[in-house]
This record gives sequence, structure tokens and C-alpha cells, in this order.
Amino acid sequence: MTDAAIQTEHLSKQFSLPRGWGDLLRPGRRRRTDAPGSVVAVDGVTLTVNQGELYGLLGPNGAGKTTLIRLLCTMVVPSSGRGSIFGVDLSQSNQIRQMIGMASGDERSFYWRLSGRHNLEFFGALCGLDETQARQRAGELLEKVDLASHADRPFRTYSSGQKQRLSIARALLHHPRLLFLDEPTRSLDPTATLRLHEFIEQELLAGEGMTILLTTHRLDEAARLSQRIGIMQAGRLQAQGTPAELRARLGPTTSYRLHVSQLAGDPASLAAGLPGRLHAQPDGQPGQWLLELEEDGGEAGLAELLRRIVLAGGQVREVQRQQASLEQVFQRFTQTVGEL
Repeated sequence: MTDAAIQTEHLSKQFSLPRGWGDLLRPGRRRRTDAPGSVVAVDGVTLTVNQGELYGLLGPNGAGKTTLIRLLCTMVVPSSGRGSIFGVDLSQSNQIRQMIGMASGDERSFYWRLSGRHNLEFFGALCGLDETQARQRAGELLEKVDLASHADRPFRTYSSGQKQRLSIARALLHHPRLLFLDEPTRSLDPTATLRLHEFIEQELLAGEGMTILLTTHRLDEAARLSQRIGIMQAGRLQAQGTPAELRARLGPTTSYRLHVSQLAGDPASLAAGLPGRLHAQPDGQPGQWLLELEEDGGEAGLAELLRRIVLAGGQVREVQRQQASLEQVFQRFTQTVGEL
């Protein structure tokens, strides 16, 4: 293992399904670990997260993201493989929990009748802070997460965004070096999401230099916040890298968007024999079209399409070259698994 923030090697977690009457009546009966009554939630994940980076973990619901976080937080024990946090083996749960914090978008453990301030002071005491330290740290964090003016209101009166910011404040009580954010913007409106993104970027990454592992199924969130992205499906890490590296793995596909006017007839006729895939949709007034061309390498398809448009009497008002989107990357590495 290295001194990376997170290091795993073939980390796996398998859960057994509830046992039937036959198992209950014959308690000595042994079950195979690969029996149909078991589910592999995390399957041989090898992962490195560098200190000071935000690593985004993408995947559909049920891909294994939350289980992987629970393994790294020592909330569940691996079935096989190994991992470490800042060089400390996952078996050393007490030492690891002093270095990490976790905030979930599905937070239900706050005391609803207590104020935000009293909640933080209570959880600060559970983290080992004395009364004075807990009060001081709670005040600092309420300022950081922009909840100072709401600190003495009952938690039950908080909006979804305020609850989520308080959840992050609680995760920061003991000055963790590594923060796990498990779908933190779940159920947040666009304004609350934007404020939370700004807090992560300005306070946690730029201000604290914190290492963050973010799980999300929101592509825009991963693209904005992450230095590197991993894509999980069926418990496996299907691909990882920077957004540019992931796009490059789609191959040499290039996309062009063309805004065309004065084009008579159906533009589908332009696609016959064209070296590429052409999609067309109306673009406002009659004769105006938005054409999208995908071709595998080179610009031969674009040149031929431009020639055909001019011969058909059309005018090209604008041509835009586009990179493969993160959505295309996500679909490639999740759909491929589903088709196996």
C-alpha cells in the first residue's frame, strides 16, 4: 500500500440473502460463498485516490457506490481484497474513523427537536470533544456552512439544503483529512445544489485542501467538481480517469452541429452514402434545420455534407465541433455491462 489517501486492491463485498427454513432447521449446514443466495455488491475494485483531489464515483442506482463507501469507512467488513486510508489498513477501524468524515444525501440521524447548534454540540461530544471545544467547533462550522443565522432554530424547520449543509458540518467536526460525500445533492433544488457546489469548491477543496470521494449519479455534478471520475456498474469499476481521458476511450468519434437555412425538402436525402451518421431536426422557420453528424475520424464526412448542402441550395450558418459528452461515456460503460 502507498501513502495515497485511498488505496484498494481487488476489494469485494458479498452479502448473504435471508436464509430459508431449511437453513434455520439445520444450523450446521454450510453454504457456498458463491451460492445463489448471495449478492456481490462490490466486485474486485482496485482504486487509488490521491491526497487533495476530489474523485467522483458515477454509477446508476444499485451499482455498488454506497457499499464501497461503507467498506472504506469501516462500516462493513470486506469479503476479500484489501484497502487502506492514508496507509492505514481498513482493519484498523478506530484509527481510520479519526481521519475520515461522511455526509449522506439521505441523512436521518439528526434530532429534529434540537436546534442545529445543539445537534452539532451533541455529535461533537460523541467525537470526543469536551463541552468548550464542541461549542467552539459548532460555532465555527455553522459560519462556514452559512447557517449561523439559523443555528438556534429546530432542525425540523430546516430546508433540504440547510439539512444537507448541517450534515457536512457534522462530518467536519473532528477535522477529518478525508471526506466522503454520498449523493449530497439528492433531493436538492438547483439553487441549493449550486450553493453546495460552491461550498465544496471554495471551502473544502481550495480552503481546507481536503481529499473528497463523491458518489453521485448526476453527470453535471461529477463533471464540475471532479479531477478524476470512476464509473461503477454491477459492483465493478468499469473505467476511470479524467473527463478528457474517459472521452478519449470512446474512440475517434467526432460530432458536428450544423445550423442550415434555405434547405428545401427532407435533409434525410443528404445522408445517402455519407461517411458518417446524420441526424436532422427542424430549427425554427421553414427551410431551417439543425443537422448533427457523427463520423469516426477525419473530416471527410463533414466535407461531403457541406458540398451536398450547397448543391441542394442550402446555406450553412454555423458549424460547431463537439467532444463526446460525459453522458455518452457513462452510457457506453454502463450499457455494455448490461448487455453482457
